[in-house]
Amino acid sequence: MAESDKKISQLDLAGSFPVGSLIVASLEDEHSGSGYASFKVPSELLASEILSSYSWPLLLNTTSKSVTGAINELNGKVYKSEVTGKLLAGQTTISFLSAAITTSSTIDIYTDKWGVNPESVTVSTGSVTLTFEAQASDLGVKVRVS
Repeated sequence: MAESDKKISQLDLAGSFPVGSLIVASLEDEHSGSGYASFKVPSELLASEILSSYSWPLLLNTTSKSVTGAINELNGKVYKSEVTGKLLAGQTTISFLSAAITTSSTIDIYTDKWGVNPESVTVSTGSVTLTFEAQASDLGVKVRVS
């Protein structure tokens, strides 16, 4: 069988994938007899498409769901986890659970009411507990862990 007559499944596996590599791709094409037309794709174009054009809604905790969009959105603000909750009116403590929380984590705390801050913060592996003065209405709370 001539090299040009091999099926893709018969080609040797590449041992590496350096920049400048060409990838064989088959794209849907209603005008071809098989329903697909084959093309060569530079590795840089493939990487750009995966990072910029593909959406990763289950993996990215950002508004933008593309990798490059998420990086640009974070704009250098890197954190391991973000958890949100609501301190119900009259209650004084709220706890957050996350595997990203350790005793050496940096914990940033945000509330949806200006000037309302916790009176105390207790951090242990896997959780952070915030104690507030009792509020007359529900209080939105966000914790970022880095």
